[in-house]
Amino acid sequence: MIKRGNKLPIQVAEGKKRPDVPLQAAKLASETGVALRDKLPIYTSWKLYEKDGGPVEVQKVLDKVANRLDVDVKNDGPSKSACTDIIKKGVKQQRYHLKRKYFDESLTMEQLLAKEPPPKMKKEEWIELVKYWCDPKNQVHGLRHCFC
Repeated sequence: MIKRGNKLPIQVAEGKKRPDVPLQAAKLASETGVALRDKLPIYTSWKLYEKDGGPVEVQKVLDKVANRLDVDVKNDGPSKSACTDIIKKGVKQQRYHLKRKYFDESLTMEQLLAKEPPPKMKKEEWIELVKYWCDPKNQVHGLRHCFC
């Protein structure tokens, strides 16, 4: 008989960034990715998640993961560190995909800001990202020709 409703225990060894068991690693990455897409605002830098209200937002994601899986995110340790690392990389990927899909370098900053923000994203977050992408110091030299 298969037991339903039990949480999958996630164990991360000290000094590791992911669980050793592939099923646990996949489940942790999947659940963390879903939680961060649903709960976490998209800031321009990970440093902003470490200031002001950022830790509260990250903790909401960690709590959602802990609600779905048997993982210790309340205490500082390898499990919480692994989840935070997955969140950090996931946010970076989200920004990359947003820029790739919604950012057009041929448009001015005003034209970009006039567009509707992507789904599940607040207008303020979109404005900050567009300003960040249009800032000349954040563009790769010789590869970007933004008219912002």
